[in-house]
Amino acid sequence: MTKGSGTRSGLLWEVERLLNECEELPQVLVMENVPMIHGKKFIKDFENWLEALSELGYKNYWQDLNSKNYGVAQNRNRTFLVSFLDDVSFKFPDPFPLTKTMDDYLEDEVDEKYYIDNEKAQELIRKLIVSGELDKAEQTDRQTDRQTIDLTINEPRVISEANCIKARYDAGIVNFKADGSGVIEKWK
Repeated sequence: MTKGSGTRSGLLWEVERLLNECEELPQVLVMENVPMIHGKKFIKDFENWLEALSELGYKNYWQDLNSKNYGVAQNRNRTFLVSFLDDVSFKFPDPFPLTKTMDDYLEDEVDEKYYIDNEKAQELIRKLIVSGELDKAEQTDRQTDRQTIDLTINEPRVISEANCIKARYDAGIVNFKADGSGVIEKWK
């Protein structure tokens, strides 16, 4: 994220360049990024970015927000930065209870091309059965023939909201916890 690094994260500084070329600055800027942006590794760069915006006249507000706390059945934690050119008082919205589960979003009929049927899938299902995860899900108020699951082969578990959905790829069944979500459907 360092200015001039030439990395994808360094593209943030292209926004600064564009702002410096504007005849009239935008009244509001909104940025969304991973929480690591203000972590130990990148905090100095993040502080430099906030300072650059302040020097342009922006008042900055930032906070980490998770989509599951705002009505979306997905566990996606992101950092939001809202910057105002005018002296505006801003407050991020308060979280509210999640009332939906992934099952609320699923279609009734799904093309077979979306089914995973391989050795890893069989191992995942076996582990879910042995661990009793599927039985636990049946005992909750989520009485359904489908369950959303964490697609980790190491510690598969039933989840009510999806793990962070990545736009770039679907790795299928993985070794990392909370890296992918799937649906298991009971055959009648």
